[in-house]
Amino acid sequence: MHSDQHILNAQEILVLVKVLLASRALNQRELIHTVDGLLNLANSQIRSQVRPLIQNEIFNYTPLHHQQNLLDKIWTLSKYITQKKAIEIRYHRQHSETVIRNILPQAVIFSEYYFYLVSYNPDYKDNLLYRIDRIEDYHVTGKIDLAYKDRFEEGKFRQKIQFMYPGKLIHLKFQFWGIVEAALDRIPTAKVVAHCDANGNLLSDHSSKQPQNGGSVIIEADTFGERGVMMWLLSQGQNVEVLAPKSLVTNIKKEAQSILQRYE
Repeated sequence: MHSDQHILNAQEILVLVKVLLASRALNQRELIHTVDGLLNLANSQIRSQVRPLIQNEIFNYTPLHHQQNLLDKIWTLSKYITQKKAIEIRYHRQHSETVIRNILPQAVIFSEYYFYLVSYNPDYKDNLLYRIDRIEDYHVTGKIDLAYKDRFEEGKFRQKIQFMYPGKLIHLKFQFWGIVEAALDRIPTAKVVAHCDANGNLLSDHSSKQPQNGGSVIIEADTFGERGVMMWLLSQGQNVEVLAPKSLVTNIKKEAQSILQRYE
């Protein structure tokens, strides 16, 4: 009997395990159980091919410091999303402060080592991010009504919040001398709007190709929050000059001055 059901092959299992190992998101126990579960989806021949390729990385795996079990929590919170259930959480903020929040879960997303619960907070009338490992306790509460116009669109939100810092939507513009592909990959909404030669003169080229001979590109993007994108921009050193918005230019200058003072 013929079946159209796809069975994971060795290449696919290897890639999934490699991504999981690189994320460092799960503690040792949950990682091993998850990897074993993936391998058990395949036949013995595939398992014997894949295990030697991941054995050393699993042995030397270093999980994040919180060491929490996440799988059950992520699954339960995800069910609350589909059931549109409001919850009360006890949340441990980054400065050792514990707060109580009544929220309506909207999505679970992963970025740079951590899982986040995107939730509508009626007190702030906005979607905020809560790191799932910092949610100490949670239980279902009363209903939180959300207008249709405020409905959450996970795909669009995910494109514009790459740095996991909340904030208003901003239109970012910067001149970039670094690796163009890396900048465009880091900010999915980013587009090259102009090329400049080594003297800063605008060229007619609007492509995403890497400029030559000291040239640069002008990049524009839409992203949520200034703080997160500012940290990435600062990590690019002299390869970037922020052009807009003005508030971000001001904050970049202040941060650069504060960094310089550390070394004086």
